[in-house]
Amino acid sequence: MASTRDIKRRITSVSSIQQITKAMEMVASAKLRRAQANVIAARPYTTKLVEVISRILAKGAESDIPMLNPGEGPPAYIVVSSDRGLSGPYNGNLLRYAHEKVQENPGPVITVGRKARDYVVRRGIEHIGEYSLPYEEPRYADATRIMEPLFANFQQGVFGSLHLIYTEFVSVLSHKPIMVQLLPVAELKAPEDVSSAQYLYEPSQDVVLQGLLPRYVNSVVYQGLLEAKASERGAQMTAMKSATENADEMIDKLTLSYNRARQTAITLEILEVVSGAQALEG
Repeated sequence: MASTRDIKRRITSVSSIQQITKAMEMVASAKLRRAQANVIAARPYTTKLVEVISRILAKGAESDIPMLNPGEGPPAYIVVSSDRGLSGPYNGNLLRYAHEKVQENPGPVITVGRKARDYVVRRGIEHIGEYSLPYEEPRYADATRIMEPLFANFQQGVFGSLHLIYTEFVSVLSHKPIMVQLLPVAELKAPEDVSSAQYLYEPSQDVVLQGLLPRYVNSVVYQGLLEAKASERGAQMTAMKSATENADEMIDKLTLSYNRARQTAITLEILEVVSGAQALEG
């Protein structure tokens, strides 16, 4: 049995770790609220773009717009992960899902985040680009920076289609990996409550469409970055909360062991005193 000094040292150590995990849980909770607000704030812009683009496509846009037509090359995948750990199964679930999708239809991978980069490098997956997010909260400029060379690659036939793999934020406890197609732009459905007003496009609807399609793809990537960040924060908060609760349980068990060890030591001391007294009397 460990000595009372060793057990007390372990209790102190676990208590220190518990304070850290509790603080990290509170920080992740605050960041999660901001991430959720960013996700909600970005949705109207994408929704409006879908509405306008779907109107133009419904009128019959020119079929020679490159972003609407699939290429002849293999598919490519953008995988969005985190740069750090301490987020429970967040990265593991995402990377397993991404690996399955790439194995089903092989193609090059573009990674966002250190965890995804390390994963594809270790497994020898074709890797044609890597990015990291320089700020705590993703920005629209991050999406445009990622997509700028990929638009050119798509038009040059480096890959025939482009897909975004990220973790969709459903709730604090629920987030799931999903894959959405970026290029070619798939058929879009306008919201059912869209008015039937007629619009005139200048200089033409095809020119307007060619300008809107890159903005739409960028907004989808930006939305994916925000969803991934919110999912990461939720996973971090859940992981730190679980770690704090586990520390509580461990402290309780160690305290019980400490009390038992102390009681045993006291009992042994009493027995030694009694034995010594009896020896003196004899």
